[in-house]
Amino acid sequence: MAQLNRMTRWLRALVLACMFAGGMSVATTASAERYVSSLPFTESFNSNNYSDLLWLTQGATHTWVNNGFNGSGAAKFTGPNAEGYSGLGQFILSMPTKPEQLNVRFLVWHGDLWFELGAGGKLIIMNRDGNRGRPMVIAQDEPDRRWEAWGNCDGTVCRMENGDYWPDGTETFRLGNRNLGGGRRSHEWISVEFEANTRTGMQRLYIDTQDGQFRDLFIERPMDSSGAGGTWSMVDIIGGYMNWGNVRSDPENYFMIDELVINSSRIGPPANFRTGTTTRPNPPTSLQVQ
Repeated sequence: MAQLNRMTRWLRALVLACMFAGGMSVATTASAERYVSSLPFTESFNSNNYSDLLWLTQGATHTWVNNGFNGSGAAKFTGPNAEGYSGLGQFILSMPTKPEQLNVRFLVWHGDLWFELGAGGKLIIMNRDGNRGRPMVIAQDEPDRRWEAWGNCDGTVCRMENGDYWPDGTETFRLGNRNLGGGRRSHEWISVEFEANTRTGMQRLYIDTQDGQFRDLFIERPMDSSGAGGTWSMVDIIGGYMNWGNVRSDPENYFMIDELVINSSRIGPPANFRTGTTTRPNPPTSLQVQ
């Protein structure tokens, strides 16, 4: 039985790798990019002045809105209609000494129907020099498709909250339509921080929620697929790379990103992030579409 379970897990990991293999065939030249000459790097999205970071393919859209975290601006996206990109990238590290540790922190907000109708896929991808190892956060459906869970992934080999390669339905951090209950976290800001250290060979996913249920370290894992070593060359995509096609249009099928920071050490959620309550942003009074 133990051997069968190991084989089942291996097959699941193989299937996931095949699902995302198509991403390697998509042209690697970004539609936009920014060279980062020093850390920390920050982007607050308070103004619509980041067009060099927008990476949109296959019908994906971006709208600048003024109803982000704390009432400031935010970047709002819809997914592509086929395998492609919707988000921010590439952030190319051009400093004289590349870091061994890379931390990326941002806030994300999902519409009620993003899980049901959205494009799924990779929330963030980091790249080492020479494309040697690509840590990722990948969104995956739980077995009965009641919610989506995030995995801390070395390439496409993921470690989930329960320690397995694949969601098994016991996840406590769930993304989905809040109206269906069960703690599904649409219509609230979630602080996500992804950390990878090539010297120690460790990857850490931190999740913080405003109600305090989730704080600090969520999933830790070694780089046991790609191995340690090297330095970081870029943050490839945030948002991000999405594997599903035929995304249905709906006002609640979107996500927003705000308060982005890239550094070489732990960042943590923004000041005054935990309010004890989660409130919907005020409707925007100005929109700028790109």
